[in-house]
Amino acid sequence: MAMRGKILITGGSGTLGRAIVTLAEREEWRCDFTIFSRSELLQAKMRSKFPKVRYVLGDVRDANAVNAAVAGHDVVIHAAAMKRVPECEVQPLECFLTNVQGSHNVAVACSLQGIKRCIGISTDKAVRATTVYGASKLTLEQIWRAQSTFNGTAYTLVRYGNVVASRGSVISLWRDQVAQEQPLTVTDKRMTRFWMSPFDAVRLIEQACTLAHGQIIVPKMKSLSIEALAQLIAPGSEIVEQGFRSAEKLHEDLIHPDEKVQDAGPDYIVGTKSGRKGITYTSKSAESLSAAEIATMIADAEALEW
Repeated sequence: MAMRGKILITGGSGTLGRAIVTLAEREEWRCDFTIFSRSELLQAKMRSKFPKVRYVLGDVRDANAVNAAVAGHDVVIHAAAMKRVPECEVQPLECFLTNVQGSHNVAVACSLQGIKRCIGISTDKAVRATTVYGASKLTLEQIWRAQSTFNGTAYTLVRYGNVVASRGSVISLWRDQVAQEQPLTVTDKRMTRFWMSPFDAVRLIEQACTLAHGQIIVPKMKSLSIEALAQLIAPGSEIVEQGFRSAEKLHEDLIHPDEKVQDAGPDYIVGTKSGRKGITYTSKSAESLSAAEIATMIADAEALEW
């Protein structure tokens, strides 16, 4: 289901924003995009690829700037966030200002401007949160649930695991290590994580446009151990464990057993009245990704790097 109307994406010059605009162009969606982000360099690169898109420089921490930017749109996709766990751990106030205060600014602006729908981007790290980043995303979910439907705004969420990125990710780190004839470094070989393509994330956001206020769509993602992923990226390479960083978990959860969840086939919907508690979905027990699926995800990510 292609999105329509005037759509603003906070943090839209990042991987997710580029994936949304790329897919929209491929499939000829009937919509106009505004990219709201604080990176003039990434916006300049994106403008060269998508000159018809509107670009606005600004920070979600600035409530006035957010309020002015969202005015006149039908849908706001809130993707702006600090995402790197180690940086959030050592700079918790910076994480709070962007991921919590910034999210609150977006939610309030959407109510004030009568936006039809505001979609928040959450993460598996919000479930049983043990890190500053995870706690900030859990707070984002609660802000969305608590926000009234003033002026008819529907606040919905997507929650998923790691999106494969070709640059600035563990995959690019391993490729650099291979090029320098170094062993691949991992935190713990047993660690498992959920993985998905940037375009899979876009499809979830499309589905979030159909949810009721306060609901979260959670895909039944596949997972892979860090060791298995490393071997797929660089077969036969030596792997060296470095130990866990801060409060990282061995496995991630997409569903908390205390949440009311409805099984919707390929996805779960959290927050439905007819849902039931007791469902868990962890990266340890999820179906494993194949080498072909990982290769496709990496190819999709590389298509977004210019």
